[in-house]
Amino acid sequence: MNNDDALSRWYSRSGIWFWVVIALGAALRFYLVVFTEGTQDVAIWERHARDLREHGLIAYYHGDPSANHPPFISEVESWLFAASDATGIPFRIFLRAPFALLDAGTTLLLLLLLGGCRWRFLAAAAYWLNPLSIIFSAYHGNTDSAVAFSLVLCVWLLSKDKLLAAAIALGVSLWIKLPTVLAVPALLFFIPDWRRRFQFLLIAGVVALATYIPALVQDPAIVWENVFGYRAQILHTTAGVPAWGPRVLLFSIIAAPQSWPVAFRAPILFFLENGWLMAVALAFLVVWLRRSSRSVPELCATIAGIYIIVLTLSDGFSFQYFAWSLPFWFFLPRWFFIPAIVLVSGYIYFLYAYLCGNPWLLGVWDFNGHPYWPFLIIALRNAAYLLFCAAAIWFLIATTAPAFRVRR
Repeated sequence: MNNDDALSRWYSRSGIWFWVVIALGAALRFYLVVFTEGTQDVAIWERHARDLREHGLIAYYHGDPSANHPPFISEVESWLFAASDATGIPFRIFLRAPFALLDAGTTLLLLLLLGGCRWRFLAAAAYWLNPLSIIFSAYHGNTDSAVAFSLVLCVWLLSKDKLLAAAIALGVSLWIKLPTVLAVPALLFFIPDWRRRFQFLLIAGVVALATYIPALVQDPAIVWENVFGYRAQILHTTAGVPAWGPRVLLFSIIAAPQSWPVAFRAPILFFLENGWLMAVALAFLVVWLRRSSRSVPELCATIAGIYIIVLTLSDGFSFQYFAWSLPFWFFLPRWFFIPAIVLVSGYIYFLYAYLCGNPWLLGVWDFNGHPYWPFLIIALRNAAYLLFCAAAIWFLIATTAPAFRVRR
């Protein structure tokens, strides 16, 4: 056997290296879940869970405008809060442990989705040991990792022609977090005929609404306002340093806000206010133009492109939103997913370490207490955002150019 044969075999099967990676990823997640405090989202969730337990779901929605999570996951977290009180185990552990475990499921499903790809074990290992997946599932303290798991599960079930199970998986995902709806058009076009598409959508809708109905019966207006009407907030420091989004390009990379000519200010404000609508419109356009791309890798690439466009153009952002599409990055070209993982991981890890004042992410995550960020973090943020801009532009051009050529 020559050296090339030996090299081609180690990453194409689950040798000892793969299980070492799995063990290391599991150990890192255990450490973060048990020993770290997490971000301010942990404290926010604990407040939500306590308020819901004390006042009930509808009163909780009325009493806190930031209570934007669906009824089911809100109730579950209140039960976990009760379990924390009963056992003495900190709520932060109950909050994050399920999503760390869920991330193991995402890794397995990614491995299955990659099928016969010779890089499948290496890609699954890269996802499992990726600082982003580790931090967002086991440290951050929110539910966004469930979006990726639900979508990967839904795609895998559809690839096995399990329409009912896929629809149920999609419906259940909406009990936890709503951003899976962005991928629904792509999932529908993956299904070959309109009758089955209607069945899929109907089943998913019925399952999704099942846990909303009790709250909707009691007070539909407050559920609509808090949950369905929620819009992501602009995230920036107290000194105005943006965490992500078009403001990075416009006000950090190109010029400071006060340096822009007066004539440009109204169009820029209009774009920042409506960027998310433009992103959704462009995402739907991409799905329509790619409606005939029905292989599993093409569907995964479409889903990745949707979320990249949304993350690029929308001014509403929270760090953990990267988790929505992270496993789907592996279905895009290597020029994107390799530097994306490196740059975004570097940005998130060094920022979180800076906000904690500790490279092990121990201590209190203090966002408001750090109005200005070091040059390294700003540079990583800018490079990562520019890469997402380039990927969004490339994806749009690669999608629309063939359609124009066909029409001519």
